[in-house]
Amino acid sequence: MFSVINKPLCILLMLNTCACSTQQIYVGVATNCNGEPVEGAEIEAWKNQFFPLHLPVKIAEATSDTSGAYTLITEKSASFFTYTSEQLIFSSHPKQSVNKCNL
Repeated sequence: MFSVINKPLCILLMLNTCACSTQQIYVGVATNCNGEPVEGAEIEAWKNQFFPLHLPVKIAEATSDTSGAYTLITEKSASFFTYTSEQLIFSSHPKQSVNKCNL
């Protein structure tokens, strides 16, 4: 009798926990291969979506300022980034930094 009464409550709590998202703030600098800042670089954060169509969804976008700095604020953790500069250096998430130089 105890487990039957608590099952709907457990399922409700699990669904409520899974539906929550954690805001992510990505802060960094867009540069060229010489390490110089790139003004006006377009940076996009994408999230892989597995339901219903298995297509990525853009979750944030930003443009770098005169010093190459940008901030992306997302409701979910990003799967990957697209950008028009040669390098993205994330001070907030160093492991996410990407580089098109020396390819």
